[in-house]
Amino acid sequence: MAGRNEGGRDLRERAGRYLIVGIDPGGTGELGPCLELLDETRPLGVILFARNVPSLEATLALTSALIEYSPGLLLAIDHEGGRVHRLPQPFTKFPPMLRLARSGDPGLLREVARAQADELRAAGFHINFAPVLDVHTNPDNPIIGDRAFGATPEEVIHHALPYLQGLTEGGIIGCGKHFPGHGDTSVDSHLELPRIDHDLGRLQSLELVPFARAIAQGVPMIMTAHILCPALDPEVPASLSRTVVDGWLRGRLGFRGAVVSDDLEMRAIADHWGIGDAAVRAVQAGSDIVLVCKTPERVREAHAAIAKALAVGNISSAEEIAAERRRQKIESRVRKACSAPRPHVEIIGAHAHRELTSRYA
Repeated sequence: MAGRNEGGRDLRERAGRYLIVGIDPGGTGELGPCLELLDETRPLGVILFARNVPSLEATLALTSALIEYSPGLLLAIDHEGGRVHRLPQPFTKFPPMLRLARSGDPGLLREVARAQADELRAAGFHINFAPVLDVHTNPDNPIIGDRAFGATPEEVIHHALPYLQGLTEGGIIGCGKHFPGHGDTSVDSHLELPRIDHDLGRLQSLELVPFARAIAQGVPMIMTAHILCPALDPEVPASLSRTVVDGWLRGRLGFRGAVVSDDLEMRAIADHWGIGDAAVRAVQAGSDIVLVCKTPERVREAHAAIAKALAVGNISSAEEIAAERRRQKIESRVRKACSAPRPHVEIIGAHAHRELTSRYA
């Protein structure tokens, strides 16, 4: 097994550069229980959930401990507003994005995103996996619904892109999701594999449109969906498909930023592929980063599989170098944001933010 490559990094670190992982330090704000996992896998970043941050004090202690452990570690979160709100009081909880968008004021979405970004930066985060760019065309969709910004591509573009701008202005990396579009699914990909049977013409005129516009605006990161779109690839989900990621997202839509897979532990993937196999497939498809959000054993499995694929050449040197360049662009943006003064912790739950959300409660 080749030990070193790509700038002198050892194989363990090279594999870890593809991972953003979930951890479970027990809600204490201390890293003790998960230090072994971090040492073993050397991930690019960590994603936190409500289970990790039961209080403001625990949140600040945990993010500080992670930054002290590895100053370059990227700290990420899903923090959209509405039902996808991970952080405890006094963090401001904003209404669902669909409700805010229906106010008809794109400037409001930019203001909300800036408030979220200020609170996230004050708490030590770098990445928010938002905005949702899915078009809300199915009122019975069990997983997207009011997380979307509109029921037409134009509504999504009109409101989600100002939101993305607000995150950027606040020093937070945004991520458009879930490519190629999760808005018209009837099942939850956390539980099973959704299928979208629209033809190519429909996908190009509706689902793909917000992503194309976000790419034109410079979205730095896009998350792929665990959905089967036979018009794009009849065999494997979008997140594992080279045709979808490298062919459509990068090739036809011209995306040059970082691609991240949705959580590989979701049953849409885990029930059909092993985590290790799925991680390698996602990377071979064109993902620069894969998420493994909960189970330490599955984090280790993904890490070991990627390391083996790198060692034997199943992930080529050219692909690894290209992915590393894209990750380094994200890290450069984070460093630039962190060079500015960090908002004071008192901005979390600030009166102005509470007033902003109360107007639309």
